[in-house]
Amino acid sequence: MIDVARALTGWTIARGAQGGGFAFRGEVHDASAKVILGKAFSANQGLEEGEAVLDLLASHPSTAKFIATKLARRFVSDTPPPALVDRATATFRNTQGDIRAVVRTIVTSPEFFASASYRAKVKSPFELVASTMRAMNAQPDATPRTSQLVSRLGQPIFGHQAPNGYPETGDAWMNTGAILNRINFGLAAASGRVPGITLGGWPLTAELATTSRDAQVDGVITELFGGAVSTDTRQVLLTGTNPFLQQHGGANDSVLVADDDAAMMGGMASADLTANARKQAASERRAARAPVAQQQQAAGREAVRPSRGATLTQSIGSLPPLTGFAQIVGLALGAPEFQRR
Repeated sequence: MIDVARALTGWTIARGAQGGGFAFRGEVHDASAKVILGKAFSANQGLEEGEAVLDLLASHPSTAKFIATKLARRFVSDTPPPALVDRATATFRNTQGDIRAVVRTIVTSPEFFASASYRAKVKSPFELVASTMRAMNAQPDATPRTSQLVSRLGQPIFGHQAPNGYPETGDAWMNTGAILNRINFGLAAASGRVPGITLGGWPLTAELATTSRDAQVDGVITELFGGAVSTDTRQVLLTGTNPFLQQHGGANDSVLVADDDAAMMGGMASADLTANARKQAASERRAARAPVAQQQQAAGREAVRPSRGATLTQSIGSLPPLTGFAQIVGLALGAPEFQRR
């Protein structure tokens, strides 16, 4: 790794922070001899040395397997079958790194269409918010509020600290708190607390408004899940009772901000935290009594303040009790089947 870094010395950006294209500064390049992956690089080379290193890395068998594994993990499962990874790796090497060909190998494979791959992948917070808005025919949101929801669910946009990007495996996103947050997010969407989503504007609402609860549940299952849900999920929608939600204290959007706000508070004394919590609770109660439109306007103003980020409660307001069709939709959006893709 050290010799790779030395080979790339002198590679920079023209005009630095002002922006610009690639530039090579030969005067700061380390032109000494190097050995990288067993290949010797002679001294007194310049730009061509870094290019040769990149070609060497791109054609290395480990690179092919690494990229093939990541793509198979993205499209098939968190633990993709080794045989599929091997075929995708071979395609990468045979096509000199043609990503389109590698993806084609994966999405036309028997493993991709196997029953074990059906709903095997957990949605990231970004995918959950985007799919919810798409499923509910939401209007585009030009404010920071939607990205704020993604952040409060655990995935701040462009906020991953390491250069490897956000995880592709479900264990990074799913735990007791995350599941509760996702259920509450679904209820928030059905209660009109998510920007752009209006249950009254969803075509299925008018169609099912005067039908029986059984018919409403069947309609929602068909619309959101293609008709395929577990017996447990159907029972939750029919009864309006989610055992997991009951076990962990019921619907409460404030859990979406608990960990994040505590982290922002840092080393603040516990007495100060308690006082702030009381103030926040009072603020939330006042916000809950305001009209939805007024709450959304306030959330938009709060989100763009440079000094602090808005809490999710400020973005969506306190959750009202849901009944009837809205309750069915909210619970469906929080169901395990909707959390997967």
